[in-house]
Amino acid sequence: MFKPAFATILVASCCPAAATTVDNTAIEHISIYANRTATPQQDVLASTTVLERADILARQANDLPELLSQLPGITMSRDGGRGQNSSIYLRGGNTGHTLVLIDGVRSGSATLGYKALAMVPLELIERIEVIRGPRAAWYGSDALAGVIAITTRRSSALELHASVGSYGQAGADISASQQLERLTLSATAGASQADGFNAQPALDPDSDGYRQQYFKVAADYRSDFGLWTAQADVNSGFNQFDTSFGNEDETDTLSRAYLLGWQQQLGSWQHEVQLSRNLDSDSTFGPDSRSPFVTERDELSYQAASDVSASLQFVGGLNWYQEQVAKSATAYEQTSRINRALFAGLNYQWNVLQLEAAARHDAINQYGAETTWQLAAGYQLTERWQLRVSRGTAFKMPSFNQLYFPGFANPDLKPEQSVSDEVALSYQASGLQLQLAWFDREVTNLIQGVELAENVVLATVSGLEFSLLQHWQQWSSNFSYSYLDTENRSNGMQLERRPENTINWRGSYSADKWTAFISADYQSASYQGADWFSGDPYPDAPAHTIWGLGVSYTLSPQLTLRARLANITDKDYYTSRGYATAGANFSLSVSYILR
Repeated sequence: MFKPAFATILVASCCPAAATTVDNTAIEHISIYANRTATPQQDVLASTTVLERADILARQANDLPELLSQLPGITMSRDGGRGQNSSIYLRGGNTGHTLVLIDGVRSGSATLGYKALAMVPLELIERIEVIRGPRAAWYGSDALAGVIAITTRRSSALELHASVGSYGQAGADISASQQLERLTLSATAGASQADGFNAQPALDPDSDGYRQQYFKVAADYRSDFGLWTAQADVNSGFNQFDTSFGNEDETDTLSRAYLLGWQQQLGSWQHEVQLSRNLDSDSTFGPDSRSPFVTERDELSYQAASDVSASLQFVGGLNWYQEQVAKSATAYEQTSRINRALFAGLNYQWNVLQLEAAARHDAINQYGAETTWQLAAGYQLTERWQLRVSRGTAFKMPSFNQLYFPGFANPDLKPEQSVSDEVALSYQASGLQLQLAWFDREVTNLIQGVELAENVVLATVSGLEFSLLQHWQQWSSNFSYSYLDTENRSNGMQLERRPENTINWRGSYSADKWTAFISADYQSASYQGADWFSGDPYPDAPAHTIWGLGVSYTLSPQLTLRARLANITDKDYYTSRGYATAGANFSLSVSYILR
């Protein structure tokens, strides 16, 4: 059960503080992806969280899943440590209900139907924007629960980072850039590894570690005909895991992304074109077998935006992409599909009233067409108080595995569809921000199954989110609480691995050259599903609170040292049945930045 006393203690400890930048100066965050145009965060009619590079470094998270689990509305289910599979539940949605964009490009495996986040290097990320709520009217399939938009690094300085930690963790990366008149060149490269710990103690006594190498090169050229961009990202790795199916317990991973872009202001219109190619490779192997799965995605997007008048803004464009299974361990009946889409949106602001509407039409060569829309309104009650309401539809196409994988597939699957509502009240002042949001989502044709994928008639997800950011002198604090109510209407049970209550709190104090923080992350007990044969429910994953401490010290304007202790009480807990989690652990890192 939820412990209200714990919540009271955390809220009380928030009183002297607020969340701003690392040096405790307030900044105005900009949302880039909520409406496909750069918009001040307070003007976006959706629940959003934005982390800049300084925020990411200050939190000292071990990897991307750990960082995301600290944010409002997000819970994670982890199958072991760093490098092992992590499932994300944004506002109670399935992992595949969150669209992951990397540099504005749809990312993820077409066979799995989602982006595996465990091997996305946190060291390569410049910015993260999380949009909670449907965004299919802008981005199409997958954005039922929300969008996680990642911007990779384009450092404007020489940067060196190195880290060590528990379980044999070690890593280093370097970034550099060069300005040549109209041409800007940048590059980042790095590597990391860990011995890890035993992911499933009941199956195999060995440690399950990982290795990873990554690099990115990018070029920007400003001409009289607009801004031209090009970049290439390569991320390769290896991880070990435990399984009760066969003897394949190691995986080689590889992702490659190539991007060409163009932007130009012509009169009152801003034009953007983006062409990309993505490869996602996952080869699971054991002593005498290997199962490769390689998918590719080619994508073309065009967008035009204009301020039609002082109070009316228009954004519209087209999107085309082709997904294909380039290699697989088993034969698929279909190996390719094409999606063509048109989208458009309007934003109208008059005095204290703001209105927003967007719609998108997707034509998929295997399923016909899907049309999604969203409507939102915001009313400025006072200078600091705003009330907003929204409703939107979304859908998700079945993955190639769900449709065509032998022994599990169901070619008669329908796309998952949803209708979502949100009502939110927010307050913004110097040193204080708060938001209370209620949301409700109905998902029809939800895809579930153990031996055979099938559409569930109806699933419902509703909940509350409360966030409080405060700042006072050298003290800062970030508190969030989420309540979640889920139900599979076909059997009356909860959806798996979604805790009813979640709390995230981080308080910090900054002096002249150093900053210290303490964090607490709480989850109530979570339903872990039922035995497929007997139908008996498994024991719930127990409620737990994970405490952490961290400190950073600036030796010089260029050199910063950081240290962190995680799970300082050595809490024994799990979020995925049968899988272990990290005990008490530490990390040390050093950053050198020469501007």
